[in-house]
Amino acid sequence: MGRKLKSEQRAFVVIIAMIVAFFCGMFFERRLATQRHVDVDLVIEEPVGSHSDIIADAHRTKRGSDGSRDAVTEALDDDVEVVEPETFSFDPNTANADTLLRLGFTSWQVKALLKYRSRGGRFHRTEDLKRLYYMTPELYERLAQVVRIDKRYRYYDSDELAADEAARRDSVDKHRSPRQEKFAEQVHLDLNNVDTVTLKKVPGIASYRARQIVGYRERLGGYVSTSQLAELEGFPVEELAAWFVVDSSRVRRINLNHASVAEMGRHPYIGFARARAIEGYRHKTGRINALSDLRLLPGFDDESLRRIEPYVNY
Repeated sequence: MGRKLKSEQRAFVVIIAMIVAFFCGMFFERRLATQRHVDVDLVIEEPVGSHSDIIADAHRTKRGSDGSRDAVTEALDDDVEVVEPETFSFDPNTANADTLLRLGFTSWQVKALLKYRSRGGRFHRTEDLKRLYYMTPELYERLAQVVRIDKRYRYYDSDELAADEAARRDSVDKHRSPRQEKFAEQVHLDLNNVDTVTLKKVPGIASYRARQIVGYRERLGGYVSTSQLAELEGFPVEELAAWFVVDSSRVRRINLNHASVAEMGRHPYIGFARARAIEGYRHKTGRINALSDLRLLPGFDDESLRRIEPYVNY
């Protein structure tokens, strides 16, 4: 009886040992499988190449096959700055982010310009860059000489204007007689009073140049010198200046202590960068008493102050 009991006890112990061994085997098999999975994942996720290579690959994924960027305003990093600005021909209507950064625009300026374009904004003339509130005089003066506006964005094209003018003249010849007469002798016309009809009587001036003269007069607030005609694109000053005089008493002045940033910024000699600087000075000091008060502000050198002086008061 005792032997039988001992035999049964041994059998029970063996069964228990087998059960424990079975569960231990399952446990270690799962741990090993998990470790293998982790190891494989680590191998797969481990980057190959240097950190700079990975950064370059990331930037390449942001570009299309032609080098352009998709969702470029999201791809730009706020800390990207151009250390050595370049100067080369560009069209502000089509230049991409990389081009603008190379030209010296900061990343936030690039984002603002691209946002302006995405909302339908266009640059029809080089001077349109001045409308950007963040455009500094220094940046504009450096880039103004290399802006190239594509034909489809211009308000006008000189060749098309010449063709249109020739067609208009042919139409006038067919349906109206006589043709518009030109002055037979030289006269002196007041730039601040003459209208486009009279301007077109001057030899060498047709509709386009007449509109140039009157349009710029409105933007300036009046001419103070016939030499300002040289500021009109393509205007032959040496040939036509002798036909004009200037009555500067008609000049419209801007009160620097009361004018808004928009009013000051629209003036060709002030612009929005200087207008904002003037506004900041007014808030800081309370009042501008003389133009020389602005001498220490950015963009107000002696030449700029000389040009502005006839158009402001206090």
